[in-house]
Amino acid sequence: MTIYEKADELFHKSDFMSLLSKYGDAFVVGSYRTKIMTWNDLDFYIDNSKYSPSQYYDLAGEILKRMIPTRFDGFLNVEQGAAFLGFETAIYGERWNIDIWWKHREEIESALLSEDKLVQQLKERPECKKAILEIKEELSRLRLYGFDKKKKHYHSKEIYDSVLFGNVLSAEQFLLAQEP
Repeated sequence: MTIYEKADELFHKSDFMSLLSKYGDAFVVGSYRTKIMTWNDLDFYIDNSKYSPSQYYDLAGEILKRMIPTRFDGFLNVEQGAAFLGFETAIYGERWNIDIWWKHREEIESALLSEDKLVQQLKERPECKKAILEIKEELSRLRLYGFDKKKKHYHSKEIYDSVLFGNVLSAEQFLLAQEP
């Protein structure tokens, strides 16, 4: 079973999207949506236009009951209507990281447009998609990306920008480009 099939199973078996949708319009974002996933990581945005602090605690409680996290953290900024819940859980005997962000609708739409643009760029330049996947996998192996990262680590956007705009096609080139 591929990483995408496992993620799809998670959505359907746990009814996770329905759970999130109880708290606002919910969107899957990130590497799953752009089809450049290399590790068990799912990211979600919830439109905060109907947000209330009690929803944060209600969702946290439902996640604790349903997903039985091995790690759980978050933050809540009532004044800005911003919130985050992040947790790790075992699904199919494997460790998964799940992050949920409440965001303004405009931020969500901007992120979705950026991801759509990235998908288009990768369709036009398949060598870049291949490079991104290989760099992510190698950086994960080196504990510079993904689970159990070292203090100094990298994020997806840094990898995407290096490949698409810096002509970086390998983890070695990526790491050399990061040196001061």
